[in-house]
Amino acid sequence: MWVEALFVLTALLYAVAFVRFVVFLFGRTATTLPASLPLMVTVAAVLHALHIVLFSLLIKVCPVEGVHFPLSVASMLTCVLYVALRRRYRIDAAGAVVTPFALTTLLASRFVGGGILAPGPRVRSAILPFHVTMNLLGVALFTLASASALLYLVQERRLKEKRLTGLFQRLPALDTLDRAEHRLLLTGFPMLTFGIVSGTVWATRLPMQSVTDLIRDSFGYVTWFMFAAVLLSRAVLGWRGRKAAWGTLAGFAFTIVVLLMYLLRRGGPPAS
Repeated sequence: MWVEALFVLTALLYAVAFVRFVVFLFGRTATTLPASLPLMVTVAAVLHALHIVLFSLLIKVCPVEGVHFPLSVASMLTCVLYVALRRRYRIDAAGAVVTPFALTTLLASRFVGGGILAPGPRVRSAILPFHVTMNLLGVALFTLASASALLYLVQERRLKEKRLTGLFQRLPALDTLDRAEHRLLLTGFPMLTFGIVSGTVWATRLPMQSVTDLIRDSFGYVTWFMFAAVLLSRAVLGWRGRKAAWGTLAGFAFTIVVLLMYLLRRGGPPAS
């Protein structure tokens, strides 16, 4: 009962927070983010974490096992990092991207692909917790970087169209968004690299993989190369602004594809 109540309340808070972010961005009153909005996201993230802990205890499944809990954890970590880093990187408006992402993944982790209760392969490995943790933190940071990139493209378009009121006044400056996107991407990339390397080592212990598994793994490598290309192009070729933003969004699109393939994956034999 308490688990279900936490799930519903968390989803409701994410939904209300998203609506409030939209009202703030497209409204005609305040130009600074209401203090209650980050607080609402904080409360939702705390309830989200409690839901994960209690549900995992209830069904006796470690949150790093399977694929549904990690997806939920990733969205919760995204909200936590948003609250922790929003002032440092001045990305308050990114909450309009973070909250629907959290809501969608929370619901998907419960209802898509058989949900959390669906059977799935469980692997006993000392490297698994580190592999999963690094990947989840990487996804959370890439989500924030992609939110910054998306806001950059919106802000740039409004600037070119000389629409300098309303939404333009509520979004950060282009330089701020570009810098935030780069720093978040730079922080998340080593985590993704560790996740890729540890995942490759871990895969050698698994039985023969299916075609779907191989395709999913291939998309994972493509994701790494996409983000690496963005960072390298910025350092060597001086990519800034629009090019970097589109590159980051392209890399994140592959991240979403990998997550969806994991989410839709159904059970399999346990690995030894």
